[in-house]
Amino acid sequence: MITIVGAGQVGRSLAQGLEVLGKSVRFARRQPELAQEVGLQRCAVGSDYVILATPFMATGDVVPQLGLETGQVLIDATNPFGRGWPAGYNGADFASGGEFVQFLAPQAHVVKCFNVIGFEHMNKPQFPGGKPFMPVCGNQAQAKALAMNLATDLGLDAVDIGDISKAALVENMGLLWGALRDVEGSRDFAFSLLRS
Repeated sequence: MITIVGAGQVGRSLAQGLEVLGKSVRFARRQPELAQEVGLQRCAVGSDYVILATPFMATGDVVPQLGLETGQVLIDATNPFGRGWPAGYNGADFASGGEFVQFLAPQAHVVKCFNVIGFEHMNKPQFPGGKPFMPVCGNQAQAKALAMNLATDLGLDAVDIGDISKAALVENMGLLWGALRDVEGSRDFAFSLLRS
């Protein structure tokens, strides 16, 4: 069972892709409404891994409630911009949102992934230039491998760029994506890594 925390556009797009891959998925929300939804409190218990797909502003309150177990993988798909800062976050103390999430869940293996592409293209994207680039970073090799395999199965070009200290680079790519969206007036694009 995979638990996706947050049932917005990113969470639902990833859930669709995971279900196509034959994975069992449930959503964790503050106020669950449907059969495949649970509350936030200790929702990570028994999950194969957890995907964090909430607004970044919610992370300070949400992550400590999840009941993440020692060594459990938490894939962080959030970006530290938008509608304000979470409780406990100070930009002077944390170089990135990914490092803040790791601070909130020191027992877990946090991996940054799925935050440099529009939600519309997270599941088997079709671009004439090839597979979209998806940088992945985290402190634990097996946790990164899990996230990279998942991203690859979803049709992305997953690349390991290092430990969680590289999360700021990934999040800045998310900012760049947003700036291009505004300039282009479209969400139908993605980054690509060209190799010779």
